[in-house]
Amino acid sequence: MRTPLNGWRRLGIVIAMLWLIAVISIALIEYSSKSEGFFVFQNLPVGLTFEGNKIKLPDGKIIVISEEDEFKLRYEQEKAGKPILPWEIDWARLTSVPKVPEIRWFRLVLLLLAPFVSWLFIEAAVLIAAWVRRGFASNQRDS
Repeated sequence: MRTPLNGWRRLGIVIAMLWLIAVISIALIEYSSKSEGFFVFQNLPVGLTFEGNKIKLPDGKIIVISEEDEFKLRYEQEKAGKPILPWEIDWARLTSVPKVPEIRWFRLVLLLLAPFVSWLFIEAAVLIAAWVRRGFASNQRDS
């Protein structure tokens, strides 16, 4: 037997669909804007190699770090008082280094599932409250 969808359940479905559309739209806008966002971050392409002030891309193209970026690196090195290792450099801040957008999948999936998990908790709470109320109602009839 199918349970009919009352007005509250239908409203829950509409709100969940609007939530999904909004979250996916925000993620797509952030991804296409090539900027940092809640769902998207800029990362280095896989396969980059660094040699001095030169960066070799996976396709073989070589990029020379601009003087401004090299100055930033030297400043950070002087501030630290020791040589900066490649993994300690914030490569995303360097303007001459190409970046690719990456999606923060955990955040995206978590927010996509949020209305459904909330809906399950609300449905369970309503069913439990109705069950408890029926228990009290049957006790009053028996006495």
